[in-house]
Amino acid sequence: SAKLTGRPVSFIYSREEEMQISSPRAAEKVVIKDGVMKDGRIVARKVTGYTDAGAYSRHSPYGAQKGAGHYPGPYTIPNVWIDTYCVYTNRTPSSAMRGFGVTIGDFALEVQMDKLARLIGMDPLEFRFINAYRDGDMKAHRQPTEGAALIECMQEASRAANWPVAEKFMAMASYAKGA
Repeated sequence: SAKLTGRPVSFIYSREEEMQISSPRAAEKVVIKDGVMKDGRIVARKVTGYTDAGAYSRHSPYGAQKGAGHYPGPYTIPNVWIDTYCVYTNRTPSSAMRGFGVTIGDFALEVQMDKLARLIGMDPLEFRFINAYRDGDMKAHRQPTEGAALIECMQEASRAANWPVAEKFMAMASYAKGA
């Protein structure tokens, strides 16, 4: 109808309809163990993820699989082991939600990054600079990084937030100079 009328269409459930026909986001538990060197490099990460699919499968197995691919984060970690489980329970079946399969895992790994930085006495942003992907780095799933810009994004964010960062990190780049 939007195409015929040239006007946008709005599809809105009532609260009753929402409760009858929609699905909640999957409950998840993510356990992360890391090996970190004194200089801040993460050299190993083991992640175990559990996704509650509810009483039967909708999209939860795919979401769990997709989330597992994001557990290493945008960081170069040479040794990664991920176990992910999609379990069936007597709860309401879960399904796709914003950030499908990725949101909870990304939150867990960034909380982990903050904890690790605090544990080794390093600024959390500088800790991320040390471990951030650069073009050509090998990702955990054996694909080379292409078009990385995380370092430049963090540099801009630190300037915008007036977050002091050492000059050596502000001079870093995600790509080889002249490339």
